[in-house]
Amino acid sequence: MDRHTNKERSMRRKRIACIMLCTLSLQALAYPADKNDLAHQLDAMLRSSVGNDAPGASVLVAQDDKVIYRGAYGKANLDLNVALTPQHVFRIGSITKTFTAAAMVRLSATRQLSLDDPLSKYLPDFPNGGHITLAQLLSHTSGVSDNWDADPGKPLDTPSLVKLIAAKAPDFEPGAAWSYSNSGYILLGAVLEKVTGKPWAEAIHDQLTARIGLDHTAFYADDAIVPGLVSGYSQNESGKVTQAPYVTISGPGAAGALVSTTDDLFRWMRALATDRALPAGLYQTMSSPKSTARGDPVPYGYGLMLGTVRGESIIEHNGGIDGFASQLTYFPTQHVTVVVLANTDAGSPSPRSLAHRLGALAIGKPYAELDAAMASTAYLQGLSGAYRIAENAKHILSIEHGNLVIQRDGGPKRALAVAKDDVLFFPSDKTDHIKVIRDTRGAVTALDFYADGMPPARHETRLP
Repeated sequence: MDRHTNKERSMRRKRIACIMLCTLSLQALAYPADKNDLAHQLDAMLRSSVGNDAPGASVLVAQDDKVIYRGAYGKANLDLNVALTPQHVFRIGSITKTFTAAAMVRLSATRQLSLDDPLSKYLPDFPNGGHITLAQLLSHTSGVSDNWDADPGKPLDTPSLVKLIAAKAPDFEPGAAWSYSNSGYILLGAVLEKVTGKPWAEAIHDQLTARIGLDHTAFYADDAIVPGLVSGYSQNESGKVTQAPYVTISGPGAAGALVSTTDDLFRWMRALATDRALPAGLYQTMSSPKSTARGDPVPYGYGLMLGTVRGESIIEHNGGIDGFASQLTYFPTQHVTVVVLANTDAGSPSPRSLAHRLGALAIGKPYAELDAAMASTAYLQGLSGAYRIAENAKHILSIEHGNLVIQRDGGPKRALAVAKDDVLFFPSDKTDHIKVIRDTRGAVTALDFYADGMPPARHETRLP
């Protein structure tokens, strides 16, 4: 006779399930016992993503304050055949915003300004500045437009940039929505200058980089000689590597004009996360999610993007500027920092994808490694068509020059590769993937889109 009641058996099963789930969770967060083996795996991933005879990337992966892997592949300068090293200096584009935001938050802590202040307190002539707060500029909810033009080769000072921005109508009323705005951070640079009496870059140096010893993070004028700065590259329509076009670095200003190294950005992220860069609690202010005026959440804090990788929370920022692309990603639960700096804006390697894949490997939750397989023309033709994403949105799959491409509602076309088992993936990304769904006769009826390679999939039904 069974001595356990149904209730007791049910409770016992729940305890066992909980123990198994907790064990699996701990295993997922565990690091390989052999850190050298992990370093070798990280190196192999970088090496497979970068060509030695092309522009490349410098990478750093760390846990807590200890570097697990530091490496670089590719060329710092193609003309001189100079190989990239982890010590090289890169333009970091919009990762600059993290420094600008931190400087603003620090000044608020010393009561030199309040994040609730209206912009008009510092820029009294800016249109509607009395209704735009510094907090809204920091969180990209101000409505300030990026739709202004300037001669990309003509140096501009901060007042000139502010005048250009002020001349354009806003995208929406302050606080009404979220839209990423470089202009908003240029205006924050102007506020830094008003409050400190110094150029925005000097204010960041005094408030932040000098305090924590970031010797390679700075702003340099167009004609400055920057020790260790790599050359930046682009790609033309035929896929040939070209020199990046000249663009004055004064234009991006406090939104994107700094240079740095992988080691400096690692130290920066750790200093933020451990309250060494800012007084206690201010990093939490920067990294907590913000919202619109009516309470809709936005994917941003102050100078930091919020998201997930393989189901784990991340705090990050990327950067893109002529000839360069960058990614700084932090896994707060595991204290893992990943920095990827590339001297090409062509998308290969993709710093965002590479940082996410390296980080996922480091936390023990790697992405599946997908390899492209040969696919017949008949197979590709069977996939061609439209697939409904939502009521007013769709994906179009088509064949161009014998290759499969995907496009969303008139957006950019992206190449798709075919892997085994009816799986499609983006060769330049390798984080998202698509599972082809067929009926009993083998006809394609839908696509299951796995964002970040994680369930649940978004089901996209094929349209007639």
